[in-house]
Amino acid sequence: MKKVSLIDYGQLRLENAKPIESLLPGTVKVDVNACGICGSDIALFRGQRDLKNERYFGHEFSGVVTDAGLEANGIKKGMRVASELSRTCGQCWYCLNGLQNYCRSMNDALLPGGFTEETLVLNVPEYSFLTPIPDTLDDITATLLEPTNCSYHAVRQGRIKQGDTVAVFGLGTMGLIAARIAKSMGASTVIGIGRNAEKLKKIKELNFVDTVNCTDKDWVDQIHEMGGEKGVDVVIEATGSASVFQDAMTVVRPGGRIVVMSVYHNAPNVELWPIMRKEITIVGAKGPYPHRKTDGSSAAVEVLNDLQDDLKKLITVYDFKDALQAFDDMMAGRCFKTVISFK
Repeated sequence: MKKVSLIDYGQLRLENAKPIESLLPGTVKVDVNACGICGSDIALFRGQRDLKNERYFGHEFSGVVTDAGLEANGIKKGMRVASELSRTCGQCWYCLNGLQNYCRSMNDALLPGGFTEETLVLNVPEYSFLTPIPDTLDDITATLLEPTNCSYHAVRQGRIKQGDTVAVFGLGTMGLIAARIAKSMGASTVIGIGRNAEKLKKIKELNFVDTVNCTDKDWVDQIHEMGGEKGVDVVIEATGSASVFQDAMTVVRPGGRIVVMSVYHNAPNVELWPIMRKEITIVGAKGPYPHRKTDGSSAAVEVLNDLQDDLKKLITVYDFKDALQAFDDMMAGRCFKTVISFK
């Protein structure tokens, strides 16, 4: 079977691996149709994450269940699914304290991950990383389910209300999806802030969100003009840059809220006094999170389904044979989102 293997830091290889012949206890087998490249995959590639402690590679995938194992959580053979933290145990310390997104690591859920034609996914009664998807979602767009889940969590952490003004730092996949979700949840103004002029031009052409180039001398004045004289109500920080976190404290209004959905690989060097002087609330957003509707179905599926016409504009699809180019283009910022197709 086709497989993109991370041999070592900085070393990717296209392989023909042996098919999966038998299930491991509690798993189901998924025939993978497509898998998106996440920033965490890039971090593993670059050595910013530890391969020994984070074994999975590729977690934004869609496919068809070919062996449903225990058929837990309603997962059956032939069902179209996508990856998303959809069910947690409800009994561990994290679940009991409202931190279900910490219940069990993806290390235990994905074996070996989505960059392969077949993968095993843990699916037991008390845990699942699979969600059924409707026929209205195609296989490629469905790979956005997990990042949509993460972005939805960030927006919810921002407690955005009707009429709020929102600034999003970092216009990669997660930031753009968060910006679009914020807009759909009633934000009157959503401003995407970046420094890549070419990327900002593409976002404007897509009519996705209003943008500001933070290399402009008057970029803060532009934010105040668009988002409010005192600053914006909510800032979503999606860059992982300490200097940008400082900028977030500059443009948020007194009493405003900053949501951090970034992974900071280097120790931040920031001035913290604005937290007190402006009474800023800072909250983290670690996704994915099992956001569910009252009927037990995934809220993120509904969000993605409703916004898919906009969100699918972010995707560039690569055939398996061009997978290494997909990684190069993602790392170089030539694409908003790269997805590798195995079909």
